[in-house]
Amino acid sequence: MSLPAAILGFLQHEPATGYTLKNRFESTVASFWTVTQSQIYRELHGLEREGLVVVRRQAGEGKPNRNVYALSAAGQSVLSAWLRQPLEPLQLRHPLLLKFVFSAEVKPAELDAQLAQYAASLAQTREAYATRLIGRQIVELARSKRETQIWRLSVVHGLHWCDAELAWVELARRTLGKAPVRPARKKAKRARAKR
Repeated sequence: MSLPAAILGFLQHEPATGYTLKNRFESTVASFWTVTQSQIYRELHGLEREGLVVVRRQAGEGKPNRNVYALSAAGQSVLSAWLRQPLEPLQLRHPLLLKFVFSAEVKPAELDAQLAQYAASLAQTREAYATRLIGRQIVELARSKRETQIWRLSVVHGLHWCDAELAWVELARRTLGKAPVRPARKKAKRARAKR
């Protein structure tokens, strides 16, 4: 329900087209929730079928007509109920860690290069979050000082996550930089020799 609920949340602020919703995601919650344009339109169609949003066709001046979606009363009720539900347990899927746990046989220089590449991408992500934090886009829809604080804190979470990941990468690189890789065959030979 998270993506449909997020769409309802944005529509609670103001009616919007699918394109505008994509921009809202990118300028506010992208530090922790990504979405594609096709996912947004698929969810909007489903929400319309369920009566949670209403659509108004807006004539485009010299352009194709646009669908502008607004929250219905039923949609407001569903959003309110979702906001009060207990959270589901977080299920972390971390591609680097999945690869990392199986990389004992990877040459130290190759593994270090992967970790360095990950650190570089984290640094870029962190920079984007820091820019978003001081920008106006994050708060342009905020209806109160409290809402502004909440939205800014969500970006601060992204900054803290990047810092924690960067610290772990530094630890991993420092720790593994000195550890030679022992091929599995040599380990098996040594184990047999000890018997």
